Amino acid sequence: MNIYDFSLHTALHNTSIKRVRIIVGEKAVAKRIRSPIVDGLFYPENPEEVLSYMQSIGLERGKGGFAKAIIAPHGAWEISGSLAGAAFASAGGRAVKRSQFRKSPFRIVILGPIHDSGEEGIFLTNSHSFQTPLGDILVDKEATEWVETYSPLIKVNDIPHLREHSIEVLLPFVKYCFPQAVIVPVLMSGQKKQYIRVLANALRAVFLPEMDNTLIIISFNMTAKPEENTGMADECMRLFREGRYDKLYRALQNGEITGCGSALITALLQSGLVEETLPCPAKDFLLSANGEKNKTVYYGGFAFV
Repeated sequence: MNIYDFSLHTALHNTSIKRVRIIVGEKAVAKRIRSPIVDGLFYPENPEEVLSYMQSIGLERGKGGFAKAIIAPHGAWEISGSLAGAAFASAGGRAVKRSQFRKSPFRIVILGPIHDSGEEGIFLTNSHSFQTPLGDILVDKEATEWVETYSPLIKVNDIPHLREHSIEVLLPFVKYCFPQAVIVPVLMSGQKKQYIRVLANALRAVFLPEMDNTLIIISFNMTAKPEENTGMADECMRLFREGRYDKLYRALQNGEITGCGSALITALLQSGLVEETLPCPAKDFLLSANGEKNKTVYYGGFAFV
């Protein structure tokens, strides 16, 4: 199924936050679980099928590179899943390396764009965990609170998270590659420089001292109208391959490279979290597909190593 062959609006009737009451001593604590909305559409909902898929693309748990940040596409797995897998493989050894000297859980900050038009902003989740076919992933509530307190422009609001698939599509990869990890899910709507700057500063302030124990993941698809496409995807690949942070940053800022999540990459480059790394394609090719509104969608996997 093509990523754009159905309307997310029709899938939202399945959206819910499950409430689970856990007895702790004599107190009942309500746990909010963010349920999937595109399982069975973008990716398998059956755990055995998910595991079979991971094996089919050669993804091995606990093995791979040590990238500090990765960029992975949020297309349907049958289109772009192998590229997402390559991005995750480039960071697959991080949790193993970390476990040699850290006892705290490995943290993954996962950032995604919001496709629906609506309120612009940066949105954190109030859920305690996100559900995947391979099991729930706990939200790092402490780190989420750190990010929230950085700026009043950063808000805790679950509504965008309930409607958006850009983070969800990558979470089974997170659970498979880093089964004990906790996540900090962040959604951003809009391209305003004010929000990009705030997010970049928050990432630097909160996570720079924690990067040995943290992986940054950005969910990103490039998009262009056919008549406007003058080699954008090839240029993006070239800039990553050559490690040209300066040109990549300018291309994202001035709209030469566009897509769902480009503002998030700009924020990452502004943050300084990856300035001592080398950006490179996680897999040296791009895939494309026809998208909605007469646009071509390009998928790629990239890493900062």
